[in-house]
Amino acid sequence: MDQPNRRADGVAQYLERAILEGQFKRGERLPAERDLAARWGISRPTVREGIGLLVAKGLLIRRQGDGTYINSQTDQKMAEIWEDMARRHPDIQGDLIEFRHMLECKTAELAAERFNEEDRELLLSAWAEVDAAYEGSERTRQIRADLAFHRAIADAAHNPVFSYLLVSLIKLLAEHVKVSIAGLAPDSATARQLRSQHRAVLDAILAGDSAQAGLAASSHMEFVRTRLNDIQPAQSRPSRSAGRAT
Repeated sequence: MDQPNRRADGVAQYLERAILEGQFKRGERLPAERDLAARWGISRPTVREGIGLLVAKGLLIRRQGDGTYINSQTDQKMAEIWEDMARRHPDIQGDLIEFRHMLECKTAELAAERFNEEDRELLLSAWAEVDAAYEGSERTRQIRADLAFHRAIADAAHNPVFSYLLVSLIKLLAEHVKVSIAGLAPDSATARQLRSQHRAVLDAILAGDSAQAGLAASSHMEFVRTRLNDIQPAQSRPSRSAGRAT
């Protein structure tokens, strides 16, 4: 990954992305603040402030006299949330695609309006990785790359709520992506379409075309719904109240 920018929020975003991409493992201790500051050429107070932002979000834990650790409870909490939602909501895949459709379209639109040069580089790098991943058949790489690409779009929207929401839902989204691409053959027509769709979203964002970015994201999510999951639109699904006593 490239160096973080010299602001505390840049340090936080860099570390958060590194955690999500597996560069730092759950439960692992971060390098000392002075070492990170020297590595990145950034002041130690800025590094400390950036780490503090992730501590406040629950991604990192400071242990007095022992350093800062990646919160090992995050994955377990997300797994429990996923299991509970799947148990209580049998139509969770359709519900999640409905939610993702809204989220992906809006973040793409905002990213097209707000991205900066640093975002451009991160988006291009994330797209290159997801494009390469879908050329092959390694599921773990595809899931990681797909999520990192959508996360880069959310970060480029420069609304911390979107980024934080994606972090909070990362386990849920990972499970959804795994279900969506199960059985996907490399260099198949479907894989080529997915690569083309990701590129269309990227191109619209980098062209600064908010409307087209939203349309490209919408088209991608519609493809995910109908081709990868074979899920009916919400209005076509049976009412959850059907069959209940009144």
